[in-house]
Amino acid sequence: MVVATVDELRARFPRLAGAFVVGLDLRDAAIDWDSAELVDATFAGCRLEEPEELEVRAGGAVVLPRLDGLGFDPYRAALYTNAELMAGYAAGRPDTTLDARIGELARTAPTPLETLARAMHDACIDAALVRFLASATGPVVGVMGSHATPRGDTAYRDAAELGRCLVREGFVVATGGGPGLMEATNLGAWLAAAPDAALGAAIAELALAPEYLPDPTGFLAHAREVRERWPTEGLSLGVPTWLYVDEPVNQFATHIAKYFENSIRENGLLAIALGGVVFTPGGSGTAQEIFTDAAQNDYSLYGVRSPMIFLGASYFEGSGLVRAVRSLAAAGGWADLVRVVDDTDGVVATLRELAPPVAAPGWPLRRRSR
Repeated sequence: MVVATVDELRARFPRLAGAFVVGLDLRDAAIDWDSAELVDATFAGCRLEEPEELEVRAGGAVVLPRLDGLGFDPYRAALYTNAELMAGYAAGRPDTTLDARIGELARTAPTPLETLARAMHDACIDAALVRFLASATGPVVGVMGSHATPRGDTAYRDAAELGRCLVREGFVVATGGGPGLMEATNLGAWLAAAPDAALGAAIAELALAPEYLPDPTGFLAHAREVRERWPTEGLSLGVPTWLYVDEPVNQFATHIAKYFENSIRENGLLAIALGGVVFTPGGSGTAQEIFTDAAQNDYSLYGVRSPMIFLGASYFEGSGLVRAVRSLAAAGGWADLVRVVDDTDGVVATLRELAPPVAAPGWPLRRRSR
């Protein structure tokens, strides 16, 4: 149970046993802590007067102190937004954003305190992600693929059309939150409520700066132009990591669960995609995601097995990756969940057939594989 506002705390009071209360200023809240049920509760980065803090501790709660001066907030109550990660942006200077500044911190070897703070940050992102999923309007479908596909490429257009179609079909789209096919999928979701012609026009605008590293300024500027021209903000999720510090903020994910630890991010992204995962052509990172997802399905780590859909028959049929997954699935009794399809219609038909009507996973999202 995550408590992220004073109103939520009052609504749950006095039943706060086991609660995770994050980032609240409770100095003037006038709460009778002696009457609260506080066993195993955690107050992370909250502001309490000293007498109240002693009462909370005496009731069985853990109080984690505020950690200032780190360059990031380790005790987050919500996912990031684009506006938050873009804070401080000076036009033409992608390095001025909060995202870039935290990325620079992530390049350095952390002190023990910073290691603890980064771990707490990622745990809080887990909790915020569960809150997001609890309010999701449909099954979460992950879309995985190359981060290197340039804007305007046929595969980029296909991924954008897939993202738009999935949102229009009532699914919640989740990607790795980076550029390439991830950006394309979030772009399609962003424009789901816009006229059909908007997607082609948006891609044409973005293709004026097809890749990030040759032209970081133009890459970001054209994305900002698309956001402003079509402020439709179709909901989608991005789950990136500061491991890739040279990747820009994905401008089309409306909710961003950004992690310090890539391994946590990889497992969490696949764990939340209980509606299914669509794999588009990619490199070694996509191959890793395929086998991680297959292991989660084989062990039923999250209480449900979800479809694994490979988009692009000419690319995936005969692939050693798909053969290996089919072999594992056949031995484990879930072969029907592995599908190779050739177009967006095939993805949607498969999801309609196989996507399980399940609740969001609980917190924490991480579980050890066997």
